[in-house]
Amino acid sequence: MKATPTLVPRLLGAWSSFSRRRGLACAAVFLLTLTLRFALQPWLGVPNPVIHDEFSYLLAGDTYAHGRLTNPPHPFWQHFETFQEIQQPSYSSKYPPLQGMVLAVGEVLFHQPWIGAALSSALMCAAVCWMLQGWVSAEWALLGALLFSVRIGVLSYWMNSFEGGAVPAIGGALAFGAVARIAQQREYRHSVTWALGISVMILSRPYDAMVVAISSGLAFLWLLRRSEVSLGPALLRTALPAAAVLALALAAVDYDDIRVTGHAMTLPYQMNSRQYEVASMFVFLPLAPEPVYHHAVMRDFYTGWDVKLWKGSHAEPVVQWLARIYIVVSFFFGAWPLMIPLLLWPTANAMSRVSLALMGAAILSITPLIGVLPHYAAGFAGVFYVRFLDGLAGLSSLRKPWGKAAAVAAVALFVLSGRDSFSQVLASRSAHFGEARAEMQRRLEALPGKQLVLVRYAAGHNPQEEWVFNAADIDGSKVVWAREMDPGHDRPFLEYFHDRRVWLVQPDRTPPSLEPYPAVDVEKEARR
Repeated sequence: MKATPTLVPRLLGAWSSFSRRRGLACAAVFLLTLTLRFALQPWLGVPNPVIHDEFSYLLAGDTYAHGRLTNPPHPFWQHFETFQEIQQPSYSSKYPPLQGMVLAVGEVLFHQPWIGAALSSALMCAAVCWMLQGWVSAEWALLGALLFSVRIGVLSYWMNSFEGGAVPAIGGALAFGAVARIAQQREYRHSVTWALGISVMILSRPYDAMVVAISSGLAFLWLLRRSEVSLGPALLRTALPAAAVLALALAAVDYDDIRVTGHAMTLPYQMNSRQYEVASMFVFLPLAPEPVYHHAVMRDFYTGWDVKLWKGSHAEPVVQWLARIYIVVSFFFGAWPLMIPLLLWPTANAMSRVSLALMGAAILSITPLIGVLPHYAAGFAGVFYVRFLDGLAGLSSLRKPWGKAAAVAAVALFVLSGRDSFSQVLASRSAHFGEARAEMQRRLEALPGKQLVLVRYAAGHNPQEEWVFNAADIDGSKVVWAREMDPGHDRPFLEYFHDRRVWLVQPDRTPPSLEPYPAVDVEKEARR
């Protein structure tokens, strides 16, 4: 009589059967990511923009949603100067275009830019699943993609903000997934996939694109040299299609530069840096001369916050480097000290050795930076999970009886650590500044007519809590945020916006105050 399989073998068999349907597995990860996030909507809601970068990306998204690559400079542009944007020679975000285009999709199709960010996060998880399928077995790939989906795709700020991270992660996943398929399965058509991945990164994070292109290219060459394939013909079959795609991406960058900065070889990021920055993001570059600032809060940020980071990177380079590694590893993995042995798990497998070298390249890429956020390593997101899965596989394959149990415990610990990510998202959701500004925006939009808001900061205001950000069409906006300047600048400015009700916001009061602008009241009394 044939024995009936027990529950565990039947579940494992079903898992194996489903995971080998690779396209279906990727689609399932995409849908699961969206389903989980929207199931948490009652608790998480739609995020409020908080940091400078988010407002800048929202400006980009609104610009593209209006069918433009940039906006004409405003005649009173000095009142609108703010962080991570340029006002001259055009009014634009300083960042590359792709994250803004993602937000524009959400704005145009769903009237909510964040939907674009949510869709890109789900697509990122599907792309990481596809990448992992090229590096590890289908069963391990699906497990890694699901873990990645929960921690990064659902609970991280890549999903729950406007800042990005998902877009360059998609590019990195396409590039590294293509390398594995070309090197192992001789699927040369994926040279186009590799180039598409690098193009996505060029249009989202150019420095990271260079690092991923070089490191993945070297990995590809090393893997080909180990194989029996003739290197010359293989390069010819891959290089020409890839070069054609990359040429189109670079042409797109040049065209965007011409429209935004007026120069094909000047990125908006570079233009912003020349106009405002003292400290470069790269530790090996010297401090620049202090430019002329029109607003004290901007001077405080660029000569204070940025310079402090630059000096700290020089004073304690080893400590700062270790801190950067901690920021990246703790973001991708919970209980990170216990995960490090899995990431560094020794192996004789060629692909595993390559993934270890690529993880080293990711760490090296953040070494010359004065500060790091997790999305700076987004292009290597899938690589970190290849290393994690290699460690789990190695641990579970140990002949000792505790090997499989230890692997299961590591996965359980990873999942349980998701509570911390959920708590962090909830905390950012209720951040005082973001909620206060969003609430004031809603109050002003509910008023009849158009509103002009002048912002007055107290001495010592935290420059990270910036209130002056606007949409792409400033004059056409119902609510316009501007900086209060001296009477010589403010009088013609107020005359320009004569058809608006003028308010004064003082964010450093508790709670932030909103009241009619005093200068307007005086003029009304004089007319009486």
